[in-house]
Parts: sequence; C-alpha cells; structure tokens
Amino acid sequence: MMRTWMVYVVGLVGELYGSQVEETREMREMKEALERLFSRRLSDSEIEMVESLEDGGNFETRVLVPVIFHKDKVVVSPAARYRDIEKEERVYVEEVIRRLRSLVWHSMVYIYVPKNNDWIMDLICEVLEMSSPQRLDDVALYKDTGGKCGMKFVDLVNKMFKQNADMLIKFGDLLSNGAETRILELPDSLREDERRREVEMLQRVKEYGKMLCTEDKQKEIVEAQKIMCDACEQIWRREEDRKEFTMEIYSRYLNMKVMRGGVERDVEDPLIDHMDHYMLISTHKKYKCMDVVAELVRKVFVEDKDIEDSDVMSAVCSVRERKRLEEMREMEERKRKEEERAKNEEELLRMVEREEREKREESKGRGKKKRGNRGAGESKEESKGRGKRKRGNKGAGESKEEDRGEEGGVEAEDPLEEMAVGEAWRKKKGSGEKRISEEHHYKVHSRVLRWKKDAGEIKRELDEGYEKKWKNRSIEEIKEQKKVHDIVEVMKLLRDKEKCDRFFVRTGKYMKGKSERWKMVANGILEEGGEKKVGKVEVGLFKGEGGESVVYHLMFRPTETERTGRVGGSSFGKYDDVDEIKKEKSSDMFGFRYPSGVRCEMTSNRNEFRIEYRNRKNTSEVLRTLTILRIPET
Repeated sequence: MMRTWMVYVVGLVGELYGSQVEETREMREMKEALERLFSRRLSDSEIEMVESLEDGGNFETRVLVPVIFHKDKVVVSPAARYRDIEKEERVYVEEVIRRLRSLVWHSMVYIYVPKNNDWIMDLICEVLEMSSPQRLDDVALYKDTGGKCGMKFVDLVNKMFKQNADMLIKFGDLLSNGAETRILELPDSLREDERRREVEMLQRVKEYGKMLCTEDKQKEIVEAQKIMCDACEQIWRREEDRKEFTMEIYSRYLNMKVMRGGVERDVEDPLIDHMDHYMLISTHKKYKCMDVVAELVRKVFVEDKDIEDSDVMSAVCSVRERKRLEEMREMEERKRKEEERAKNEEELLRMVEREEREKREESKGRGKKKRGNRGAGESKEESKGRGKRKRGNKGAGESKEEDRGEEGGVEAEDPLEEMAVGEAWRKKKGSGEKRISEEHHYKVHSRVLRWKKDAGEIKRELDEGYEKKWKNRSIEEIKEQKKVHDIVEVMKLLRDKEKCDRFFVRTGKYMKGKSERWKMVANGILEEGGEKKVGKVEVGLFKGEGGESVVYHLMFRPTETERTGRVGGSSFGKYDDVDEIKKEKSSDMFGFRYPSGVRCEMTSNRNEFRIEYRNRKNTSEVLRTLTILRIPET
C-alpha cells in the first residue's frame, strides 16, 4: 500500500527538483521535500522506502485514468463525447487533449532509474518527437462526428495507445543499446560495490528495453489500458462508485497542488496510476465480467494499493452480493406488482358483478304491467319528478365527492408540517415561513467526545481504558492526535441532510465486533502553522440498540497516514481499527459548548465547510483550520 504512494510522491519530487543532481544531494532534497509535504519528519519505514526506490528504481506498470478535471469538477468523464462538454469548458479541454498524446507515451514507457533519469527522459522525448504519427490533430479527431455522434473520450485514449505502440520497438531498441553503452563506459575509478550496483541497474534497463520490443509486451500495454477504460466507464454508471472514484482523483490533485506550494497549474493532465497489468488482464480473462474488473479497479484505486489475490476475491464477492441483493429487490418488486395486479383484477370483477346486478334490477322494473293512460301520465310526471329529484341528489353527491377530494388534498399535505423520514424530519414551507432543511439525528459515542478534553485528562482515560492501541501514549502524541480527532463541530454539517449529501460519501456496511458499521468520508485540508495537509474526514457509525445511528469514530486522516497504512488503512475500506465498541454513554450533543474562552468559528458555502479553531486566551489567533470540500461535480 505504501509503495504506490511513495512512487507517486517521488514522481512529484522529481517534477519539482529535476533529476540532474548528484545521488546524495538528490536523496537529501527528496527527503526534505517529503517532510515538507507531510509537515513532519519521515518515519524509518518511509525513509527505507525512498532509499529502496533509489537503490532499485521503479519499473512498475501504469495506466492512465480517462477523466479530465478542471479545478474541483469533472469536465470530461470516460464516456463523454465532445458535444457533451460544457461550452465554457471546451477551450480548457482542448488544451488537455493537445498534451494528451505525450502523457500517454510517458505512461507507456516511463521508468525511474537513479543516476540514469537524464538520458532516459531525453530518449523518451526524442522518440516521441521523431515518431509521433504524422502530427495528428487530436482535438479535431475528438471533435469529428463523422456523420455520427462522435467518439467517446475512452475511445480517443485507446486510439492514442494503439498508435503510440508502433513507437515501442524503436524506443526499446535505443534504450537497450543506451544501457549497454553505459555499462561499457563505466569509469574504472568506481569501487567494486558501486560498479556492481550500476551494472545491475543498467542491466535491468537493458532487459526492459528488449522487452518493449516484443509483440507480447506491446499488446499487454494496449490491452491493460483498454480494460482500464472499460472499467472506468462501468464505474461511472453507479453513482456511489463514481463519487468515491472522483473524490480520490480530486484528493490526488489537491496533494499535487500542496506539493507545488499551492500553485495552480494552467492545465491539469489526467492522472497516471500504478496498476499491475498482469493482474488486470488475468482477472478480465478469468471472470469475463466487467463488473468484477470495475469493482477491482475502484477498490485498489480509492484504497491506493497494489492488486493482490485477496482484492480480486473481494471484488468477486462484492459483485455477487450486489447481484444477489438486486435479484431480491427485483423479486420483491415483481411480487408487489403481481399482488397489485391481482387486487386490481379482483376490484374489476366486483365492479362487473355490481353493474350486472344493477342491470337485472333495472330490467325487472321495466317488466311491470302498464297502467291506464291517466295513470301512465301521472306515472310519467312522477317519474320526471323523481328523475329531477334523483339528478338533484346525484349532483349533491358529486359535490360532496369533490369536497371530499379537496379535503383529501389538504390532508395529504398536513403530514408535511412535521414528517419523520427514517432519521430525518422537515417542516412544511409556508407563506412567510422560512424553510428548515431536513436533518439527520445522531448520537455521539463517548470515545469521540473524550477528545474535547485537555491532553492530560485524555491520556488518563486512554491509559485506564480498554483500547490497547491507545495505552501508554506520550502527552506529545496525545496532543498531536487531539488536533485530528477534536473536530466534533463536523456534527453540525452531518445533521443538515442537504449539506451532508453534498460533502460526504457513504461507504458500504460491514460487520465487526457484533455491530453493523459504515463510514461517511469527505475530502479535507487541515492547516496549521502555515502548513497544509490534504486528507479525508472520516465518520464511523454503527446502529445502536434502539436503531439510532451512533458516531463512534471521527477524525481527519492525513493522506500520508492513510496511504502508509499507519492508522487503520484507507478511509474508503470496509474495515477499521476499532475492535470493540463498549456500551458507554452517548450524547446527542444538544446544547454542547466548549469551555468558556474557547472560540470556534464555522462558515460554509456550496463548495466548502470551514472550521477555525482559535486560542482561548487570544481569540484573534487562529490555531488551526479544517476545510471540508464538497464532492466534485460529475
């Protein structure tokens, strides 16, 4: 899990600092850049990972994510055609498309090789300049409808991969020969161990170049990208999957922006992600089911991890369970329709029987003996009178039915005055009455509320508590943890259903510790002392004994702890590191106030919810700021 993140970050560092530096200085600057990004010193395991990249390089396979972002929204989805793009975004998209072929080429051939990156990068650019197919106008290609509806974005990406594949033989041959030349040119002054490492590294480059010349490798690169495009298109069809996927893309763009010191780029290229081609292709061949592949891609992408056999099986199980639930819902819907149809048929039968009975009674009345002329006249007049009276009564009856219908309409609106919807309620919007937004109701577990207290009291509670992972922590550690856990003001955002749905994604439910649990996740930025950390705001919930939703976990998880797996794994994963939740006191937070002198200001708009934590002795001093960002528009 950690490796993909570190490779990704090393790529960013290379972008910032370039590769034309000595190894020792390169290593030092890389570590310093990472520590600035993380706002802390690197751990031993992280330093070891950076050093392993320097020692072994990176030859991992990659795929391109077929999505174009502009600021905080998706402007081109996998299946988008040019005509689908908003007019005000088309100039931006066209600029991205012009750069896309170069990005595709780099994703196909780029490798990270310490002390050799200069000539390899020059070679990548040189081959692209020499061999790019006839300087194709990719924008015109994407815009061209050819009398039809035009090509999808994934079709454009796949076409570029196929066209660029023709350049792999030339690049592979030059790369292999270049590595061989450098082996022969190694200076005699090198120590034996240094020479051995250099030869081993260049030998790997040489073998990689030869492999690119093979038809099998060329097919693998193109096929893996085709599967990735199909998977992303499938992900886009399910709203919950699409939200998670775009949130993770947005999170990575935010990280790159922080890495650049907050500098906005004129154009953000689509992301390149490390993904095992062999596992991707073999899963597709084995299951022949794009639902399984899409679930696998979604899982490893949002959890930022390498594909493992367990991930494949998890994807298979998730798809099977989803289909089982869909079949159950379809069966219930069919059953409901059948019952409704039977009920309608029964009602229709009763109506027919009633009409036939009325006809028989009417027929009997006409069969009575006729009276004399006078009697007939009187009968006729009486009949007319009765007819008038009858029609008059009928009109009255109709009027009553209409009145009842109007009354029914009023009654249908009455429940809106205060309607319970699961765990939500709303009030009817009346004339001159301010609309009250629908609310969620939660209880907050004491393990969340403890972080409101001072560090010393928190430490005493944790040392005496039942959660082993929190025992014997230093005061310094507790203070650091308080910064990311003492964010109970987020509950204000959670309670407002409309806002909550705009900022938070709900993950699937899972069972742990005899309780049904689930999460809500949002992108966020924590700022303190001029340093910014990108991460996820996590809310962990379970069902209480009374059926209420109880918040047992609330924190801001910085990206580096999520990706290194140091605290509970991915925010989107269907698991957590809380083994047991004791039946302790929970609060609905009604009337909650911090101690006197502490001030916390909250502001919000459609795009962000901002919490400023201030110094209790000097409220003009902002200690830290948590900004929660809305789910990107798709």
